[in-house]
This record gives sequence, structure tokens and C-alpha cells, in this order.
Amino acid sequence: MLEVKDALKGIGLADKEMQVYSALLPLGSASIRILALRTGINRGSVHDALNSLEQKGLVSGERKGSRRHFSVRSPENIIDTLEAQKKKIERSEDMVRQALPALLSFYSKQGGRPSVEYFDSDEGIRKILEDVLITVDALPEKEYALYSSKSARSYLYKLYPDFTKEKIKRGINTKVIALGEGGDPANLKMAERKWLDSDAPAYILIYGPKVAMISAAEDDTPFGVLIKDDKIARTQRILFDNLWSRII
Repeated sequence: MLEVKDALKGIGLADKEMQVYSALLPLGSASIRILALRTGINRGSVHDALNSLEQKGLVSGERKGSRRHFSVRSPENIIDTLEAQKKKIERSEDMVRQALPALLSFYSKQGGRPSVEYFDSDEGIRKILEDVLITVDALPEKEYALYSSKSARSYLYKLYPDFTKEKIKRGINTKVIALGEGGDPANLKMAERKWLDSDAPAYILIYGPKVAMISAAEDDTPFGVLIKDDKIARTQRILFDNLWSRII
């Protein structure tokens, strides 16, 4: 019986709903009066619980004379309930994702706090690269700076193979400090590039009021952190420009 209660709680049933459902399950069909006697719950609360269970597809109600009887539906419908909940969560997630840029915009305005987003998938890294294009394309001077890490360079743009083509199409320029050997300048048109011998494990992009840092976990899964804060971005750009001027 403990397993049954855990399963019912797992699909989001309240305590009274679980008691009423558990009482109705062995009976198959019963009136509100019978269920109130079986559970010790007053009739009004039993009625509310049954209505909720009916909405969730676990019971069905029909009127017999002046009274309403409820029948338990096949427990297999619990799977349907879980599927419905899953779809509802997915829809809610999609809505939140669509509203996230606006939500973050309002959040970042609270007391001048920066907004920080974390991405831990190929799709997330692509979103960062897309954000670079959208953000820089709206700037008066279409340029961004980046530290191109040899460690990350080999896989980063595989996640967005048309990134360079789209960057050129939008007329975006780039200043690149390449960390480590490699990197074909032909693949970075409309870019100025300088090299440092030392490699680094993270790829850093400085664009507009944003700084994105991209690297990979020990299992080679890419992850990224996107910071939106004008002060942080300007500080990082000052450091970049200072280093840029020192590299021959």
C-alpha cells in the first residue's frame, strides 16, 4: 500500500485525493456518502476531491437518480495523466524560454545587477554564438573581441558551421587574440588576428555589454557562461585592447 501512496503522491495528488482514490479503487464504484464513511472525510471535501480526480482522468462520475456515483477508471490512466503533466511542463518551459530575454532584461535593471546565464549543451553554445551576431549587429561599430583558445577552437564553430558566413553577411569585424598554435585566418574573414604562444582552456568573447566564456567539462561536454553587464564588459575590453597593443 505504501508503494501505491508513493505513486499517487508522485502524480501530484493531495492527501484527501489519495485517500478518496484509495477508498474507491477496491470498490470500483461508490457514492459520495459511502466514500465519506470509508475515509472519515466530510462529504464536501470528498466531493471536491472527486471533482479534482475526475479532471485528472482518474475517476468518472454519473448521476443515478438524485445521487451522483463515481467509478474508478483503469489505473493505466495514471500514465496518461503523467503524459499530460509532462506536456504541460514542456509548454510552460517553452513559454519561459521565449520570455527569458525580456525577464532577464528586467532583472538586470534591478539595482544595476548583472544578468548571468549558464548553458551546458551544444544547443546552448549555439545560442551564445547567435546572441553575438544579434548583439553586435545592433551596435554602432560592428566589432567584437575574442580570445580564441586552441583547446576550444577545434569544436566550437562545429556547433554553428555557418557562423563565419553569417558574420560576414552582417558586416561584423573581429579582433582575435589566438591562444596557442593553429587557427586558419582564412576561416576568420573580416578579422584582425594576433597570436600568443600560451594556450588556455576557455574561449572568451567580449561584445557590446556582454562577456561570454565557453569551455568544456572533463567529459568534453561544452558549457558556457554569459554575463550581461556594461561595466564588466568594458573592463574586459580595456584589458583586451591593452594586451592587443603589446603583441607584435
